[in-house]
Amino acid sequence: MKSLESAILLLIVLSAPILAIWSFPSLPGPADLVIANGTDPGSIHPHRATGLPEGRIIQAIHEGLLLIDPRSLEPIPGCADRWEISSAGTRYRFHIQPGLLWSDGTRLTAEDFRRSWLDLLDPLQGAPYGDLLQSVVGARSWRRLETSREQVAIRTEGESILEIELEHPVPWFLYLCAQTPLQPVHPEADGRAGPAIATNGPWVIESWRLRDRIRLVTNPFYRGPSTPHLEVIDFLAVESGNTQLNLLAAGMAHWAVRTPAAAIPVLREDAQWSSMWHADPYLGISFFRLNLERPPLDDPNIRRAISLVLDRQQLCHDVLGGDPEPALGFIPWPKPAIERQRIKMMERGLTQEIHDLLPGYSGMAMTSDPQKPVMTAAQIAPEQWAYEGHDPALARQILQRAGWRVPGSPEGRAIPALEILHPSSGTHSLVAEWLQLVWNRELGIETTIQSMEWRSFLDVQRSVDYDLSTSSWIADYPDPASFLTLFTTGAPNSRTGWSDQEYDQRVASALAEPRLEERMKLWQQAERILLERGPVLPLWSMTSGNLVSHQVEGFLPNPLDHHDLRAIHRSSR
Repeated sequence: MKSLESAILLLIVLSAPILAIWSFPSLPGPADLVIANGTDPGSIHPHRATGLPEGRIIQAIHEGLLLIDPRSLEPIPGCADRWEISSAGTRYRFHIQPGLLWSDGTRLTAEDFRRSWLDLLDPLQGAPYGDLLQSVVGARSWRRLETSREQVAIRTEGESILEIELEHPVPWFLYLCAQTPLQPVHPEADGRAGPAIATNGPWVIESWRLRDRIRLVTNPFYRGPSTPHLEVIDFLAVESGNTQLNLLAAGMAHWAVRTPAAAIPVLREDAQWSSMWHADPYLGISFFRLNLERPPLDDPNIRRAISLVLDRQQLCHDVLGGDPEPALGFIPWPKPAIERQRIKMMERGLTQEIHDLLPGYSGMAMTSDPQKPVMTAAQIAPEQWAYEGHDPALARQILQRAGWRVPGSPEGRAIPALEILHPSSGTHSLVAEWLQLVWNRELGIETTIQSMEWRSFLDVQRSVDYDLSTSSWIADYPDPASFLTLFTTGAPNSRTGWSDQEYDQRVASALAEPRLEERMKLWQQAERILLERGPVLPLWSMTSGNLVSHQVEGFLPNPLDHHDLRAIHRSSR
């Protein structure tokens, strides 16, 4: 315990000015739950938000048709108290529970959902998640501006029934109905979000202080399926993982969403703090987006070489603290990675069971086999997983054959310099510096590093004004579709400009395929194309980095890292 206390004390002393700001007496009174939430949120409008900090807040102040049970991860009633699905699986009929109100006291009806969903789909609005509802009859043609809003098959019957007709069965459609973008937006919001805009969730925004906190208080008009335990919640805008840890250690926060990599070895050795630390596998992938329009990344030989020289095991162990698992494909946590994680947890004396996160799907993996650059992940033994896909000598051979100059050989043309773009928060700078070192040492590639605050970073990434950009993706629902639809032509969240007709065809076929086994085969084919030709450089399968006070009860780790604040309360211990 002393070693951890000393480490935390040192961090607190070094960042005393920061902590002084958080304890300034003009700040509001105490909250029931204080969450060190990461970066200052961008938009908290359900149709505009894309980040995790924004999502946590939106889930607290809005409520969708359905919720996700924190234990089973199955959809459960939210604003809809029941629903029917046609035998063909293409027609959904939701019954809105009676008596629901907006936080301004006005009635919430099925029409609010219809209007909000059509606004999300509106091609002129450019919502990042507008394609979530593209399987609704009439949605695709409207988004191509071939038809009108009125021809989309989202209809109401009276004030309490919402009916949706799909082009084909969508096995995860109920999960979509619990997602942030599909939550209702007040008719007077007009693209805005904040304390003055009515919402329908268990809490409402009382105040929003930029670069400080968003304070939520209970919504007196909330009539949802469960009564929240917490009356006041503060979301602190704290980017630094060290500062988050300090706030938790000082009793000024109860939940830190980011664990600094440098603190992980110390946390792991201390019984009290390790019991507060939740480093659980979940459906998230950390990767780099590549701009294939910019030389030299337009050359597939360069793309393969910069991947082959990466010792992802070293990255995960030495830079990230040892909990993530190397990612050789775009779908996180295939079976070999899960098996390795089970072994690590057994070695630490942890008994919790880790299940396959996407049952039925065997992902693809990039390898160092010259004849099989991509193969089924299940073909790779767990003990080989950490080292597969790493072969610097092969990388240099590939570049030499393609006419590029590499260390130790004066022949060939010089590889143009690259710029690595990343947000200023978290461990991104450590990862960027590691990549810079490896690419220069092994391939002679010069790189510069560009760091930006979160909002500016997102703007640059959306405009595809980068060479390589730090990225991550968290599943919205437990299916490969949540990852692989990301890079179809024109997908709002692609942020790469990449287009591949064969990839689009595989994804479209998978989305329309009702048979599970055949659908999974199509997803494998799509993932193979993405890894061979696409704009992604996978790095690691993600683990949650939550540090949660012993006072917090009802916090349940799960594969979506989804935590319903209704289920959380604080004890007096």
